Amino acid sequence: MRTFLYWLVRLGLRPFLAPWNPVAGQRATAALAGLTAKGPAGATYETTQLGDVPARKITPARVRPGQAVLFLHGGAYVIGGPASHAKLAAQIGHAAQAPAWFVDYRLAPEHPFPAALEDALAAYRALLAQNPGRIALAGDSAGAGLVLALAMSIRDAKLPAPDALVLLSPWADLTLSGESHRTHAARDPMLRSSWLAASAAHYAAGRSLADPLLSPAFGNLAGLPRALVQVGSEEILLSDAERVAQGLGAKLSRFEGVWHDFQAHAGLLSEADRALAEIGEFVGATHA
Repeated sequence: MRTFLYWLVRLGLRPFLAPWNPVAGQRATAALAGLTAKGPAGATYETTQLGDVPARKITPARVRPGQAVLFLHGGAYVIGGPASHAKLAAQIGHAAQAPAWFVDYRLAPEHPFPAALEDALAAYRALLAQNPGRIALAGDSAGAGLVLALAMSIRDAKLPAPDALVLLSPWADLTLSGESHRTHAARDPMLRSSWLAASAAHYAAGRSLADPLLSPAFGNLAGLPRALVQVGSEEILLSDAERVAQGLGAKLSRFEGVWHDFQAHAGLLSEADRALAEIGEFVGATHA
């Protein structure tokens, strides 16, 4: 199954995540790719809002009181949404036994930085107002980078801090300076650096890519909540994950032989099932 999924990603997704494919085509491909993900049984999906930000509330079949997950999706800030990522958010909520709030933030190039961060912060404030108990911020890829930017913004605004951060393959350096962009270029079946560079330009819209709110790997990560960082051994964002884990003083879980966003293959890939179980244990743990 791992070999089948590898080639499905390499041949069915990677050719379309390319700078020469129009953004509309990239978005359509991401939505189709979401059909291959498997959501947890018994979850309910509700279209709603957090403040003025469109959202989905995903409630798992079993809920542990006093916990919520705020999920920020990946897609290099230009693609992605409920069609592509809601099932991943649902799997995280299922693992954590907590409602998962999916933030459908605005995308570039129509809405460049700081639109996504503004939406994420507005959603967090609105969720805080509901007093859901402990809040875990979770995200994949660009969404994980956005989680870090959000966590720094929460800290700097002196808002009540989230309980935990869950970072799946974080894209935290939009300058693409990580060594794995070179060492893993041929190994990564999904991502190519040229697409990330084009997407970064759309999102930054002329702002320095080294700005810490664009590239949290360059920011001050001290004082942020406890964090779990997961990454696949085959991805070009391996260096980003290593830098973020080191900066946070967090656990880095490296899963061998798998690729970017492998957690989306829950029920099909044993590594995805193990990763989600780890997330559930981490989110559910009380702060020592």
